[in-house]
Amino acid sequence: MRLLNTRSATAMGKPLLLALAVAVLVLAGCSGDTGKKGPEGPTGIPGPPGPPAGGYSPIATAKEIVASIAFVSLATDGKVQVDVRLANELGQPLAGLPAQNIRFVLARLEPGVNASPSTWHAITRRVEAFPGTPAPQPAQYVTGTGPASQGYTETATSGVWVDNKNGSYSYKFAQSLTTDQAIPYNGNLTHRVGLEIRTSPNITTTNIPANNAVYDWTPALGTRTAIADSGRQIVDDDTCNACHDNLEIHGAARFNLDYCQMCHESYSTDAQSGNSLDLKVMIHKIHAGENLPSVKAGGFYGIFGFGNFFQRFDEVVYPQDLRNCRTCHQEDDPGTPQAGNWRITVNGTTCSSCHDDVNFTTGKNHGSPGTAATEDQCVTCHGQNSSFENLKTANAHVIPEQVAAQKFKYEILSVVDTAPGQKPTVTMRVVDPTNGNQPYDIKSPTSPFQGDSNASLAVDLGYSTRPDFTNTGSGSATATTGTPAQPIRLDFKANAVPDPATAGAFKVTSAIAIPLGTTGSGAALVEGRPTVDVNGDGTRERIPVASVSKTFKITDPAPVPYRQVVNIAKCNDCHAQLSLHGNGRTDNTDLCATCHNPNATDINRRVAGSNCEAVTGTLNDQTIDFKVMVHAIHAGPVAQYKVCGYNNTGYDFSYVVYPGRLNNCEGCHLPTTYYPPNPAIALSTTVDAAPATAPSRASPAGDIATTPGTAVCSACHVSQAAKAHMQQSGGSFNAVKAADSTTPAAALESCGTCHGPGSASDVKVVHGVGEFNYN
Repeated sequence: MRLLNTRSATAMGKPLLLALAVAVLVLAGCSGDTGKKGPEGPTGIPGPPGPPAGGYSPIATAKEIVASIAFVSLATDGKVQVDVRLANELGQPLAGLPAQNIRFVLARLEPGVNASPSTWHAITRRVEAFPGTPAPQPAQYVTGTGPASQGYTETATSGVWVDNKNGSYSYKFAQSLTTDQAIPYNGNLTHRVGLEIRTSPNITTTNIPANNAVYDWTPALGTRTAIADSGRQIVDDDTCNACHDNLEIHGAARFNLDYCQMCHESYSTDAQSGNSLDLKVMIHKIHAGENLPSVKAGGFYGIFGFGNFFQRFDEVVYPQDLRNCRTCHQEDDPGTPQAGNWRITVNGTTCSSCHDDVNFTTGKNHGSPGTAATEDQCVTCHGQNSSFENLKTANAHVIPEQVAAQKFKYEILSVVDTAPGQKPTVTMRVVDPTNGNQPYDIKSPTSPFQGDSNASLAVDLGYSTRPDFTNTGSGSATATTGTPAQPIRLDFKANAVPDPATAGAFKVTSAIAIPLGTTGSGAALVEGRPTVDVNGDGTRERIPVASVSKTFKITDPAPVPYRQVVNIAKCNDCHAQLSLHGNGRTDNTDLCATCHNPNATDINRRVAGSNCEAVTGTLNDQTIDFKVMVHAIHAGPVAQYKVCGYNNTGYDFSYVVYPGRLNNCEGCHLPTTYYPPNPAIALSTTVDAAPATAPSRASPAGDIATTPGTAVCSACHVSQAAKAHMQQSGGSFNAVKAADSTTPAAALESCGTCHGPGSASDVKVVHGVGEFNYN
């Protein structure tokens, strides 16, 4: 059925009006009873919205293009016609987009067959040549066997593109929907039209950011379908962008999952590698990366992309446990009503994307002994109604350590005797939130904190909370040994005694006093890990339990907390649960900053002949200051950060590939907390804790340091030109610390003059913070 649109009505014009006039005259000449009024007829199919009113702006003036598809109809020749609206970031209509700068995809949603999942099926397609031109690079990864069919775009130069010069456009596909014999027409299926805009002439330069608008409708009914009701909304853009900031692929023109899945469907394959381009296969395999069984066995995984260049994904390190299916498949999101498909529509295609050493046909690696299975048998054992509880997909992906962690909660009840010269006493307890906060007897031989060398429980006392933790005088280092600037550690596993004042409470008094001359406030923070045998194999696993803290006064009238510049929830967007040092320090950035402070380096791990020296190539110490270390780790190949840790082991973080945008400060930071620091906010960063002129590690006096703003910025901006600019602005890479941890040179830094809020080179503006969401 053809739907009447604005263009067909205009084309009929005067003949239609003449016919109506004649009808009126004829009816006026009739006589007799008009009869009863009949019932109202059904509501007709709505026509497209009219074009926007008012003026327009040229497309080239836009900072951002906001695209929408207002209406889709099916012409009598079976070709799909699309009404498009384009506006700029201010909502003003945009005119002048050439046909060569916009592409369309047409697809339909096909229901699952024989227990296989539903899939989009691109109607606009291409056959990718094999081996293709230019020749695939590098050739050793070519494992394909011949040409391959792929979902693809149709550039608007192929059909009829009309610019109405008012922000509205129309496009009529070159390809017929109803006469394509390769994909027989079924008008009762949900169909989707999507678009992408490329204002740049080639893939190497930047496009004006534009969203990928999509439109779902059922051709036989002529009715639009809400995207959320399409029947295959499993993951949405917000979930991806929690890590990726703004997921952009294929030359910064494809951003939206609703658009991606139109081509990345079950019928598309990469000709050169032979690998599936199906989203549910490809995305799982990419994120599994180095953990794919085939990769661990010595294989590789990747896709040949633009220019037939091989993009390797077998080195990807997913920053959390792969079993966290709900990180991406969020069933509490109303925008993804099919998010539970991962545990409901169980199928071999999806499962084998991660378990790629399993052959369901032969049964290889499928249980013990191997069991052959067809696609429609997967749900019998692994579906939500399976009688095998441990084989249900939802249960098989449970992380036992995270379940066990729900039974533990730390509580710091009090911190007393904290004035300079006093030895603090800390009282705490551990309770079970799943059992009415019943306290644990942490000293019992059967306690999760006793009887296992891997179990630990301690409270760290760090000071001062401003401008930065320094922990001078804590006893963590002598003149020549130890790790400098570490907090006072109270070992509750070894030294706790019951506190009769509170049920289940224990206390420890420090053997070290708060040093004389210390000012401000301090923080008590729990670190530790219970151990529990979570899988019944007779070995206890280390359980990550979120740390808690309590601020105490030293000379302040009331406790002052440490500054908050990040939120652990932002860390966990990617990490799910940030747990380090053998699961002993979990989900508390203040705890991290207590040890990873501006006076701390890894000098204690720089041992000749150790793995540390082998990895880093030097015995010179490296800062572990949080504000430098975290930036440098995430900057990966830019920063080339190498550090040494437990057991004198070296760690090379130059391989890290940050999945978001390094210049999006608010990907990690709370708003406005990323501006250049000053000495009142942050101390200079020690880079040499034991120079020849001042060999004592116990005091920061004589430490060689980098001034605070320079230290932070140079973690990512590593070029000599950038460093010269910092020095010209008063920064120093060779400042000398005094006994109070300050550096007189820090006062000369003027970074904030140009890079502070509202300044000429405001960090927020220069980094484009807040300009990343094109979805």
